[in-house]
Amino acid sequence: MIFPELKMKRFAKINLDAEARGWLAEHTSEQKNPLLNPLVCEKFVEQCHQRLGIDFSFGGWMENRSTLWRGSYLDDDERYVHLGIDFNVPAGTAVAVSRPTIVLRIDTDHPEPHGWGNRVIVDDALTDCVLVFAHLAHPGNLRVGDTLNDGEILGRVGSSSVNGGWFPHLHVQCIKREYYQFLLENNLCDLDGYGKSDDIEFLRANFPDPILYTGIVEHNH
Repeated sequence: MIFPELKMKRFAKINLDAEARGWLAEHTSEQKNPLLNPLVCEKFVEQCHQRLGIDFSFGGWMENRSTLWRGSYLDDDERYVHLGIDFNVPAGTAVAVSRPTIVLRIDTDHPEPHGWGNRVIVDDALTDCVLVFAHLAHPGNLRVGDTLNDGEILGRVGSSSVNGGWFPHLHVQCIKREYYQFLLENNLCDLDGYGKSDDIEFLRANFPDPILYTGIVEHNH
């Protein structure tokens, strides 16, 4: 299980963009999106959890988030389709791998606003995919080339001061190994957590649903 400390907690899959539509309708009439403030967004997510009677949530793969992140850099080219899964858990939560992996890359784009923050990219030994773990705290003693087995800790969820300026959550993104290699050979900086809706078939093919790599069974609330 990706969060060994949360094994006994209640969780559910939710659509944050749909939740944001309702919240914004009640809380603001301004042009500026208050959810871009990580402290406000953290409170919003906590209220969603309280209302649903859960401890944490996850979701977002191929979700259009044009409401949730209205006013962000995504507006520039309408790149609103979320390519990974977000796990909305507290800062400091330990993150474990649920499968054998090899650490390929450890980097950060801090203090870039709305970036990856601290990021670890691993190779999944059992499939043709690599996995991105983003918005982490500082990775500590983890090194490129390290082999991690099922249950070993990869890092911890970062606070907004180090995670790219987002509310605390873990972003997990799956990339087909062949496409990851293409990015490496061209420009890995082109890799983002969002894509355009016009490219949906390409995105689905090259960024598969990461849920199978997390050890979490989906429950729709």
